Amino acid sequence: MDLGRTQTLIVRALTSREESDFGDMLEYLRPRLVLWATSRLSPGLRARLEPDDVAQETLLAVHKSLEGFQGDNHRAFLAWVFKIAENRIRDLADHHGAQKRQKIQPLSFSQTSPSTTISRSEQVERVSAGLDALSPEYAEVIRLRRFEELSVAEIAELKDKTPNAIRILYCRALKALKEALEANGATP
Repeated sequence: MDLGRTQTLIVRALTSREESDFGDMLEYLRPRLVLWATSRLSPGLRARLEPDDVAQETLLAVHKSLEGFQGDNHRAFLAWVFKIAENRIRDLADHHGAQKRQKIQPLSFSQTSPSTTISRSEQVERVSAGLDALSPEYAEVIRLRRFEELSVAEIAELKDKTPNAIRILYCRALKALKEALEANGATP
């Protein structure tokens, strides 16, 4: 999940407003949303909901609401996407017990090949397993920094810690994630 590529895809989609650019961007964000959802779902909710489903629900909501996005940069867009994702999780948690779960057939936003899709899915599974092995504090700092792209200063303010403490925590979290991935035979 290259942050530069994410920014490029978002800026291109927001500038061109072309359906194909939006599709490419949303497809590229899918693995990030799956990992984010994995880190946000409680164990009880994860027993009933798949992170892939939450990501799919979020992408559908984002796609339906794209015309309503008023921001002008990639950070505002990502904040908007993750706010929609958070709302989707809350909605799904509220309504899951009352409504029978229906699988949503994923829409194809791009011409991604099956082998690329499988490769991404395998990467997402490995990283999800690695995140599951981390302490909640480590998983959260990785989620905030890498998935939501908050700055160190923003995370420090949010967590009521110093920026230096967040940098140290983030480095330790990345080291722990690397060790967890290597322990499961994955290449970090």
